Amino acid sequence: MKNDRNMPKVLVIGINAWRVEGTTHTLMDIFSNWDPEKLALIYTRSDYPNTSVCNHFFQISEEQIIKSVFKPWIKVGKVVSNQLVDKYDKDVSVEHKRYSLAHKKKSSLLPLFREIVWKFGKWKTKALKDFVLDFEPDIIFIPIYPTVYMGRIQQYIANLTKKPTVCYLADDNYSYDACNNVCDYIHRFWLRKKVAPLAKGCKEMFVIVDKEKEETDNLFGTNSVILTKSIDFSNLKYEYKKPNNPLRFVYTGSLIIGRDKTLALLANSINSLNKNEIKAELYIYSQTTPTNSVLKQINSGSSYFCGKVERAKIQDIIRDADVVVFAEALEGKSANVARLSFSTKITDYLSGGKCILAIGNDYIAPIDYFQRNDAAIIAHNSQEIKDRISDIVNNPSLLDEYGKKAFSCAMRNHDKKLVSKRFISTMLKAID
Repeated sequence: MKNDRNMPKVLVIGINAWRVEGTTHTLMDIFSNWDPEKLALIYTRSDYPNTSVCNHFFQISEEQIIKSVFKPWIKVGKVVSNQLVDKYDKDVSVEHKRYSLAHKKKSSLLPLFREIVWKFGKWKTKALKDFVLDFEPDIIFIPIYPTVYMGRIQQYIANLTKKPTVCYLADDNYSYDACNNVCDYIHRFWLRKKVAPLAKGCKEMFVIVDKEKEETDNLFGTNSVILTKSIDFSNLKYEYKKPNNPLRFVYTGSLIIGRDKTLALLANSINSLNKNEIKAELYIYSQTTPTNSVLKQINSGSSYFCGKVERAKIQDIIRDADVVVFAEALEGKSANVARLSFSTKITDYLSGGKCILAIGNDYIAPIDYFQRNDAAIIAHNSQEIKDRISDIVNNPSLLDEYGKKAFSCAMRNHDKKLVSKRFISTMLKAID
């Protein structure tokens, strides 16, 4: 399909540059079978792309947007090409530091400040218009983000081209469920004003999991199609691995939105189990630095915080594990932030054929998915975490049983051939 000359030209409007060594691969995976000459990406970060999936890029650097508020005469937006990032690029460095600080501060004012900057930033340029019209897309692919400015850019380009749009809603970017304070509610009210027209005006809607499909179709009158990261099974098969002694529990992923506290509960439970004998160990790999109080809990006894690891090594880490851990917040509004999300980590875990320990409330989409597919051992609270760990340690046959269940689930729902066929047929339908 990649060399099919009849493939439509697709313009994607997203936030991140596509980079093979980056942490956001969902869209690259989705379009991996597309003709790169018939794919263009407009994005809003200072990084530069580095991917074989796409050949045409337009960058609207957020650093330049900030500068344009105070210096409206400067040029914002430019055509860029695939390249390795210059590590000394000032805009990239400044932007990375700002977002790292924002994750640590977790201020509800920062999203509003960002929206105000973009509201007055000079992104609507001749260069952007020329790039869009010169590419002449047949269809616009619109991932729906929790940012108002992206909705504004996406709607502008949809109106400019008058081409059919396809939306991709991969999180709860519409309800008020995760709002904590007045600033959150104001931002979400503002966001909904952009999300609703995009969702109701698209020809096709993609979502990431069953629970989200049900809610999205009820909200916007769509008949959405489930689209997740796919897995190439051509060289994969389930293999039983003799358990480590002690058992090796592994978590790979971010520690934001309350996941750090859930992992602290897990660490405490494992250390409690090991009071008389070391039966299990927990290894946490994350680029997120936890607070000192949480770090003391997850980096003590038989629990080890291992910090950031290269993406290329993740599969090896999963392969060496006995149990892979999926964790979401259990309490407060943080538990609702990922209510309709579906982490790419899940497909990595499933395809690894490992026993999965999934921790979270039963009303969030990932836990709902695991329950529907009987693909994980599930804990909903601190007591169940202790009980499930004890079950696994005392019944090692569960490792093989749930490893097979995970791999079978992956084959049913995430096979690359099936996912790609569904995606392409839906895109073609949107044009017809």
